[in-house]
Amino acid sequence: MGHDLGYAALALAATTIYYIAFLVFRISALRMEPLRGGRPFRVARLMLTDPIWLGGGLLLFLGLGYEVVAFSRIELAVAQPIFAAGLILLVWFAVRFLGERLNAREWASVALFVLATVMIGLSATPGGELRADHTLAGTLARPWTMLAICAPAVIVAALVWLVGDRRAGGRHRRKLAGVAYGVGAGACAGLAEAGIRGISIVYMDTGSAAAVMESAYPYLTIGAAAIALGQLQVALQRCRIAIIAVVLTVIGRTYLILSSIVLFGDDWPRETGPFLLRTGGFALALVALVMFPRHEDPEPGTSPEAPPRPMRTVP
Repeated sequence: MGHDLGYAALALAATTIYYIAFLVFRISALRMEPLRGGRPFRVARLMLTDPIWLGGGLLLFLGLGYEVVAFSRIELAVAQPIFAAGLILLVWFAVRFLGERLNAREWASVALFVLATVMIGLSATPGGELRADHTLAGTLARPWTMLAICAPAVIVAALVWLVGDRRAGGRHRRKLAGVAYGVGAGACAGLAEAGIRGISIVYMDTGSAAAVMESAYPYLTIGAAAIALGQLQVALQRCRIAIIAVVLTVIGRTYLILSSIVLFGDDWPRETGPFLLRTGGFALALVALVMFPRHEDPEPGTSPEAPPRPMRTVP
């Protein structure tokens, strides 16, 4: 019991560090020149040459490392509510200290997302440990399965980037809301987490780092994480962190669960209670996603057609 509480406390600390990294990325984004999704290499260069962003990256990977340790020891039913608690703290901080405002519809969507996260966590059944089976071997032998999992996340991220840039420079300048960027970045983040899980399974089964490097999972993780981080940085420069973080986290966890069914042979719960919780959680997440506004409201004193004010770069 004491060990479980210790790992739960470690999971909460890991989640807190993870979201602190978001705040550091936000500070970094506001210092940068305007970022464009259509220029990904420039975005990458600006990120990798900014010491503040690099500091946030270190925090992010530190938090992820602690998560890997903690969440390998506790059930999903415990882990998911901890994620929800971290989200609530981040939203509170953004509203209290960053001056962000959410309307009633957005608050309702955030509440549904948090409830969906808890329901999905409670739907987990004991004994869902990592395992290497014929399904994993099949995905490594058939690259089309891997491509089918990767394609939707990459396509969604690319569309959000390109549409966001087009709207920013078009006649009707209404910025895409954080929900759009959160979906794009979240899908790739979930894909990266699936890659991390694949690495864990291969290593646990073989005990060989060479076997891990020969698999597709390290490259899946690096590629998906790079896209997710780039899109996150663009989003943090344009939208509210409270919306971005909530949508990114929930979409990421959803994509992880769905991709794990194909990649690792995970089962959808069959018992009545867990089945209803899992299905209801996904349904609530979809309702919350549909409820979110698709565009940011114009700032007071401006019109949607007014030219955007140039962003001031903080020295």
